[in-house]
Amino acid sequence: MGNSKWNKNSIAVIAGVMLVLFGIWQLAQILFGNWFGEIWRVITTVLNILWPLVLVAAGVALVVAAQKGKLELPSNKKLFRSTRNKKIAGVCGGLAAYFSIDPLVVRVIFLILIVLVWFVIVPLYLLFWVIIPPDTKNYGTWV
Repeated sequence: MGNSKWNKNSIAVIAGVMLVLFGIWQLAQILFGNWFGEIWRVITTVLNILWPLVLVAAGVALVVAAQKGKLELPSNKKLFRSTRNKKIAGVCGGLAAYFSIDPLVVRVIFLILIVLVWFVIVPLYLLFWVIIPPDTKNYGTWV
């Protein structure tokens, strides 16, 4: 039982960190009142403006790359969920292997997207989990 991933100490640390963050948030509301709310409103406004701009920039980059003939998508590879490099279902590891990039990059992008648009990314991840077959021949290793 000492080898389990989630032992009592790690659960206590997570609970303690959550309590500290909640306490800081409560203190900030008491001390700063409306200032804290105004700062949060500015942050959400910036994110609401930034997200569509990121989408536009990604779309423009995709169109320009396709027009210049520099869009090189893997044509001879198959998309699999990684069975060797997985944290939950192997979706990020499989996408990383398909595009030949570090799985950490894909995971960080997924986490950022979950924070910004969780209501799209979580169902999309679940859909990928269901429709992308697992890597039974261990193709999903990152080189």
